[in-house]
Amino acid sequence: MRYHVVGIGGAGMSAVARLLAARGTVTGSDDGAWPLAEALRPLGVTVHQAFDPRNVIGADVVIRSSAYSDEHAEVVGARSAGIPVWRRHDAWRHIARGMSVVAVAGTHGKTTTTAMCWSALRGGGKDPSLICGAEIRAAGANAHVGGGTELVIEADEYDRTFLALTPAVAVITNVEHDHVDHFPTREEYAEAFLQFARRVVPGGAVVACVDDPGARALAETVRERLRGRAEVVTYGTSPDADAYIADARTDAEGAHAEIRMEQRRIALDLCVVGIHNLRNATAAVLAADRLGVAPSDAARALADVTLPSRRLEALGTVDGILVVDDYAHHPTEIRASIAAMRPAARGRVIALFQPHTPSRLSAFFDEFAGALREADVVVVAETFSSARERADPHGLARRLAEASGGTYVADPASGARALADRAVEGDVVLILGAGDIREAGTRLIDLLRSRVAT
Repeated sequence: MRYHVVGIGGAGMSAVARLLAARGTVTGSDDGAWPLAEALRPLGVTVHQAFDPRNVIGADVVIRSSAYSDEHAEVVGARSAGIPVWRRHDAWRHIARGMSVVAVAGTHGKTTTTAMCWSALRGGGKDPSLICGAEIRAAGANAHVGGGTELVIEADEYDRTFLALTPAVAVITNVEHDHVDHFPTREEYAEAFLQFARRVVPGGAVVACVDDPGARALAETVRERLRGRAEVVTYGTSPDADAYIADARTDAEGAHAEIRMEQRRIALDLCVVGIHNLRNATAAVLAADRLGVAPSDAARALADVTLPSRRLEALGTVDGILVVDDYAHHPTEIRASIAAMRPAARGRVIALFQPHTPSRLSAFFDEFAGALREADVVVVAETFSSARERADPHGLARRLAEASGGTYVADPASGARALADRAVEGDVVLILGAGDIREAGTRLIDLLRSRVAT
């Protein structure tokens, strides 16, 4: 079978393409040379660096990213040729057929928790397949074709894609309103997560974090509605959690706690920082436990797990200045990232933030301003222009810089120069955003090296 993937350079679609390449022939296209797409070439995937209706000729099915509409040239070309067009959730359903699925959902922390669930299962001798939103070092990619019957998948709520899954274990890290272009109200967003949780297979489990009000409320509702059909297991630093994260602490070297559940005590020692990562790891231990991996084995496997790319990723230290790249693009994520890096800073925490979509920035403007004010120095770059939403015509990024007491810059290059002018020995510089702002961090490293050399 030949699959053609529209938008193959994206994190989600490139992962789908990697798993489909083990089942048939895969081609794909995107606008330019995207690293995740180029990494598929050694698997025999044909990658086109421009969209063209001719690219779909010969495909048995065309799969389009949620970022592209039915009016996209390749989608129109496929339909004109009588080729079935799938969306990402159709491909997920196809890949997951016959597998025991661990689906990780939540507004924040999905990617890291997905990576940890995969590692925890491997700690029990299993070889699960993987679909993740970022590259995992142990897998060498953002997806893995395993030899086992388990599939660990980052269950994205955008466009309600996660409703295609029928998981054996549904992990819910948190439920906080996001993606206002698809979920205008908080109630619609929460309802989608409830539908997702109710799709757990009979005898399966919902694993939810009670430290988050949205996930706690969801767990209580699901416990009522799934009584006798599936298990609900909670975790968190709250003492009433089924898996209580006790003595949680974090420092510059990692994070540590003890998981207490029933009569069991499991030491959790991570080489990654942040209380939020203790929560993510606990979710992974619980998910693995439900699929037959001893919690102690899962915890040992997580001891040396590193974070996926763009998750508090250290780009380098120059002249005593640590530069860290992070995918945070929601106010809650920004707060968590700043808090996690505080112990590493002998001086200040400097944040460069690039808003990801105008709709999100508009909906949570005050929350963004408040989160950024937790940094000592703030720089705000112009809102990222993507296939999903084009540039902001209302100047919200400039207004955000003013509201957070920061400085506005037009692009990543200007951001790098602004940071180089401000950073001194002992500072931690956080590069925050889901767009192309990572470039500012790599440029900053070069500027700091030049400064040292002169």
